[in-house]
Amino acid sequence: MITLFGNLESGNVHKVQLILRYVEEPYRRVDMSQTRDETRRPEFLDLNPIGKIPAVRLDDGDVLSESNAILFYFARATDLWPEDRRGQAEVLRWMFFEQYSHEPAVSVIRYLSRYTGDPRAHTERIAELKPKARRALETMDALLRDRPWVAGDSDLYAVFRRGAGTGPRMTSWSRGMAGALAERPVHASCRVDGRHPQDSRNPSRRVRIGSPHRVRA
Repeated sequence: MITLFGNLESGNVHKVQLILRYVEEPYRRVDMSQTRDETRRPEFLDLNPIGKIPAVRLDDGDVLSESNAILFYFARATDLWPEDRRGQAEVLRWMFFEQYSHEPAVSVIRYLSRYTGDPRAHTERIAELKPKARRALETMDALLRDRPWVAGDSDLYAVFRRGAGTGPRMTSWSRGMAGALAERPVHASCRVDGRHPQDSRNPSRRVRIGSPHRVRA
């Protein structure tokens, strides 16, 4: 079974959870946080020298990291990844947009506001980032004016958009992706101590996993 290393507060880890759920790939999660410096431990660096989460250990023991690389690995044989070269380039275009325009503003604001203990200590930084975050979200909202997806006929980008949307088209689009995932099974996960908070009464509980679908022949 695949092992996903990462904590639930990380948007990049959430991206990987979404794609694994979409393709119905069984996995377990080991809770690990960069903010707790757990990714700098020698045993983790042996697995992933980059020292970041998310990382996945595949069934054969191979380890893959960087969230967008993981998304490509699991999406490439599904309807989320276009077959034509131009369509693939369009998906990559918006993957790069997410990493260089969306994440450095929207995700950093989210982190500073929720996970630093005292958001007031970062008031100036948050104020500086808000116009950049607004531009990124407005760009996406405008793009969705005349199309249901950001890129192509299905949307890998929907899997890696983590922050809350702004505007009616972003909200509708986010709900559409949520609906697409609603029927996917919820996979077992575990912490580094072998337990998940929701499974504390039955730490060995596992959820039945369906067979993969939406995969190209």
